[in-house]
Amino acid sequence: MRFDNQVAVITGAGSGLGRAYALALAERGAKVALIDSGEHDQEAGLASSGLIRSHKAVLALGEQSMRFNLDVSDVEGVKQAVVDILERWGRIDILINNAGVHTPCDFDNLTVDMWQHQLNIDLNGSFYMAKAIWPQMKLQGYGRIVMSCGASGLYGDMHETSYSASKMGLIGLVNSLYLEGIDRNIKVNTLTPHALTPMTENRLASSVKPLFSKSSITASMMFLCSSEAPTGQHLLTAAGSVSHGQFTEFKSCYFPADSCKPEAIHNSWQQIHQAQPVNLHRSGEDQVLAWAKRGAGERHITIE
Repeated sequence: MRFDNQVAVITGAGSGLGRAYALALAERGAKVALIDSGEHDQEAGLASSGLIRSHKAVLALGEQSMRFNLDVSDVEGVKQAVVDILERWGRIDILINNAGVHTPCDFDNLTVDMWQHQLNIDLNGSFYMAKAIWPQMKLQGYGRIVMSCGASGLYGDMHETSYSASKMGLIGLVNSLYLEGIDRNIKVNTLTPHALTPMTENRLASSVKPLFSKSSITASMMFLCSSEAPTGQHLLTAAGSVSHGQFTEFKSCYFPADSCKPEAIHNSWQQIHQAQPVNLHRSGEDQVLAWAKRGAGERHITIE
């Protein structure tokens, strides 16, 4: 897969996976626009050196690069960056929303400011970027958007309420947004990665750290950015494995209206909890249709 003459915009590109994504795409011919707030560099007193290093690394590969020291929660800054990219290169083919923050905190001590900061970067920032680039992708009839999710968003973890909420919000964003892009060849997916990066190095035991390389992650990212990408899908990748995730619904149990009491649900909980078979739904509308069909069937009502 090549990305010659394509333009990729990558947030959180100053280090970790963002830098790896930039280099992987540049190696295959893409021009890359790098966006990073430099938050971690500023904390270390490095004056956003990570973004500069990423920029120089792309140039060393012989590809063109632009860099923006920008917080993705800055709506006007995001809009201006997109204008600057289009003025230079005339198109944007790929958006990788990789920027994120991770500050575990127990719920008792989680402040409104901390909650808002998490959502502003991970969820709102991804929305702002996609919103700014979407018109250009529609105009050119082509686009690939990848949202970076997290395992805690899918399954939950202790002291991760704000992180989980923001990452799960991206799942919902993709589940609906991809439908609006189908007719314009805009494909929207999520990638849930886990690699050894500055953000995760303290969360992995020394014995397993060597397993968590970036190879399967960058390969999955490039697949989702390619002309052959699916859309509306959620890939999970770490330690060399790649899998597909989807919300599933276990078989329903029907309760006639006159006997549908909370006690009845309690008494049937073990049956409800993991009743087979599992059902997959393509959309919320598909789920509503399934509910309608079940209810109609129990009442011997025929529906089209």
